[in-house]
Amino acid sequence: MRVAKKFMEVGLVLVLLENLGSQSLEPQTSDMENPDRVVSAISRTYRNFSLGMSSTEVKENLRSDNWFNYQGDPDLSLLQRPRASVIDTEGSLFISRGLFQFEENLLIAIVLELNSKRLDWYSVYLALEGKYGAPSDLSPTKIVWEDSYTRLTMEKPLTVKYLDRAAFERALEEDLNRKSWLAQARGEFLNEF
Repeated sequence: MRVAKKFMEVGLVLVLLENLGSQSLEPQTSDMENPDRVVSAISRTYRNFSLGMSSTEVKENLRSDNWFNYQGDPDLSLLQRPRASVIDTEGSLFISRGLFQFEENLLIAIVLELNSKRLDWYSVYLALEGKYGAPSDLSPTKIVWEDSYTRLTMEKPLTVKYLDRAAFERALEEDLNRKSWLAQARGEFLNEF
């Protein structure tokens, strides 16, 4: 009798899990502009790559992931910022190229250039809209979904970007400061004549 009861409990759990089907079990959050509307949290992970990972973890995952043709570290890096680094690798089948950007050895952006011969803009858009709902920003060249932590963009011709919002906002602020400093330095230089 106990065995039959236990079997029925396990069966009930399995039926409940089957009824969930493809429903997302990801955390949900409120839309920033419409707090009453609940949306799925934007994923910070693509396959085995999560924003916040170390470059060592990303390299290990790239070596074992069939969607990428990672060949190891480049011989030369020409980045302007010393705290930043990028892993640039060829993709395979659906991905033409993958870029993984790090700030102080933590992954802050995943950029996937998709193969437009095998995928189309509308199919990718429908997949993202089905998972995350209506975008927060929509233009002819870029579509944006975001929550408090992550910004997901789809850009033409066919690129998907996962960005850490805090790092993205710091980079925007740094860029503004750099432009301001450059304008001031330019003025001072011109005054020397």
